[in-house]
Amino acid sequence: MSLRARLLLILLLALSLPAGLMGWRFYQERVVEIEMAQVRLSTLARRIGDEIDTRIQGTTQLQYGLSRARDLDTTDRAACSEFLSAVREEHPQYTGILTIRPDGSLFCDSLRTGRQLDLRDRDYFKQALTLRDAVALQPTFGRLTGISVLQMAYPVHDGDGPLKYVLLASLNLDKFAAERQREFIAPRPQLLLVDRQGGVLVWSGEGAHRQAPGTLLTNAALLRLATQPNGSAVAEVIDAQGQAQVWATDAAQLDRRSGIHVLLGLPKAELVAAANRRLVEDLGLLGLLALLLFGAMWVLADFGIRRPVRRITEMARQLGSGRLDARIPEPYPRGELGGLMAVLNSTADSLQRQRADIEQLGQQLRQSQKLEAIGTLAGGIAHDFNNVLGAILGNVALARDDLARDHPAERSLTQIEVAASRARDLVQQILAFSRRQPPALVTRPLRPLVDDILGLLRVTLPPGITLDTELADAPLYVRADTTQLHQVLMNLCANAWQSLHGEPGQVTVGLAALWPADPQAAGIALGDASVQAPIAHLWVRDSGCGIDEATRLRIFEPFFTTKPAGSGTGLGLSVVHGIVMGHGGTLTVDSQPGRGSTFHVYLPTVAVDPVTDTAAAESRLPAAWSGQGQRVLYVDDDEVMKVLVERLLTRAGYRPACHGSVQQALAALRADPAAWDVVVTDYSMPELSGVEFARRVRAIRPDLPVIVMSGYVADELRQAARACGVREVIQKQYTLEELGPALRRAVDGVA
Repeated sequence: MSLRARLLLILLLALSLPAGLMGWRFYQERVVEIEMAQVRLSTLARRIGDEIDTRIQGTTQLQYGLSRARDLDTTDRAACSEFLSAVREEHPQYTGILTIRPDGSLFCDSLRTGRQLDLRDRDYFKQALTLRDAVALQPTFGRLTGISVLQMAYPVHDGDGPLKYVLLASLNLDKFAAERQREFIAPRPQLLLVDRQGGVLVWSGEGAHRQAPGTLLTNAALLRLATQPNGSAVAEVIDAQGQAQVWATDAAQLDRRSGIHVLLGLPKAELVAAANRRLVEDLGLLGLLALLLFGAMWVLADFGIRRPVRRITEMARQLGSGRLDARIPEPYPRGELGGLMAVLNSTADSLQRQRADIEQLGQQLRQSQKLEAIGTLAGGIAHDFNNVLGAILGNVALARDDLARDHPAERSLTQIEVAASRARDLVQQILAFSRRQPPALVTRPLRPLVDDILGLLRVTLPPGITLDTELADAPLYVRADTTQLHQVLMNLCANAWQSLHGEPGQVTVGLAALWPADPQAAGIALGDASVQAPIAHLWVRDSGCGIDEATRLRIFEPFFTTKPAGSGTGLGLSVVHGIVMGHGGTLTVDSQPGRGSTFHVYLPTVAVDPVTDTAAAESRLPAAWSGQGQRVLYVDDDEVMKVLVERLLTRAGYRPACHGSVQQALAALRADPAAWDVVVTDYSMPELSGVEFARRVRAIRPDLPVIVMSGYVADELRQAARACGVREVIQKQYTLEELGPALRRAVDGVA
């Protein structure tokens, strides 16, 4: 509505304005009366909640004193019951006091009935078994006694040793409520005590439409107030007779350890009776209110024009100072000013989203830079470490050639070779995490891959965490990208030990074959799985904090995280889910709060011909080395590798000339370019890189084949080498396997 229309509306409503003001006053008085009553009821509810806490504290102190009494530390059941009966007479607020053995059986009680009870299924007993120097609480309604009580179980231990017994005191809630009801002044409210599920414990008060103790609240509004206050401690409830009741609850009830929610209620009619009487008195003043027309016009102009303009001005000032979270609170006035307020709030929302997007992109850029730095570092480490591994494996091969097959050192050489091969595979696994390469699905057994990843996990495991395995012996062949499966298992295990929050715990990694006929396989749909083929079931289980239902439903959403700001991006599990789906598999999670979590990965398996698989394994054995006196120029700044390659080439029938300096090698090449048949060079050297050295060699003699060796062979290196005319690029850690065949191809002129 426009400003001009508002002024015209003021004139049209001149006659109805006095009546409206009278109604407004009446409404305000009613609101004040109700609010004052609500404050009173809330204060009383909090006071009663504090009284319950005081009773709990007093009971805990009493139980602590009783736990030191020698009369309870006895095997004489009758004497123990007699002592508890005397204690109960001194404290009539309890319906009973008893002791429970660690096996859950009743030992003695203040009622001296001699009854036999098994209390292992009681929640308070289960809680007491896990506590030390603390009390377990459970409000409950006794179906046999008809009395509502608060069970307080105190575990008594033998010093720092095992549990001796559990001391149980039952606070009489009916008696407690009756005492509080007598303390109320008129108008006396209804007192309602319920448990956290909304079960009625005590309902007292005059003229109350009450439910029997032990039943669940049937009034939905009252049930919501009792169990889910949503930040509000008061509510208006319509009872079964259609009468409005004002109920208030203890605002701190969710933080109370007792599990008892306190509610107080009064009929709304009693609260507004005084306001109704004043309304009748004010009807006589209606004629006088017409004189307020002029003043009312100014009041309406103030609320309709000046205040909205002031709100808009304040909003613009805050936006100008950079406070993008500033908003004009609703409701908005109608007309042009209200539309302008909505546009300003919408603009602020857009600016705030843009700022959040910029910050998110910045975090992703920083994360990408960290990963790139890790990749560079891994490449450098791999180069130096692979020099060592290549030298070890090469010298083992030479040593075996020098010894007879039955020589005593053969066993030691085999162990050295196995250890060096494992170290070489470990370096390749580290490089797999740092490389950027497209997925390469290869048929391979899943069990060795899991074993390799577990080897990496054990050296990175935080202290206090135990890593267990439940791995099937079957290899379970799958079509998978090794790097991506590394990422899946590493991410799931990292989440598992993070759920322990630094506390000691257990993480279990399991692998098993799941057949389609198994009940667990029901509902698992895989992309390319055969009906007869087993399913590879890989799982990661932890003993951490668990996941609630609301979080579990969103756990695989991108950018959803439960970690504090700056501690996570919410991409880990969404990436894992995408990888598993990309492999034709399924990812599920089982979890309950406080009981840990289990992530299940289901992958389709493929059939593998054993003969073909064995042949593929044998094809990885080193090829035979054979030369016919060809001259080989070898360049490497690593003295160990230089000596090793010189021995290998000489043993194979080549005539090597090994140099530790690029300049020495170039000098030898310039002295007699035609004397050489092939050049072999390391890639990472202090003077020139292997690619740059190959460029210099090509300038001297273009037809001379060049082979480059590197401990870290990336796609960029292969492209640069190809551009410089390098014949082949081989991995330095596979010198024994790859250098001989590469020399043969280079000498024979095979591209």
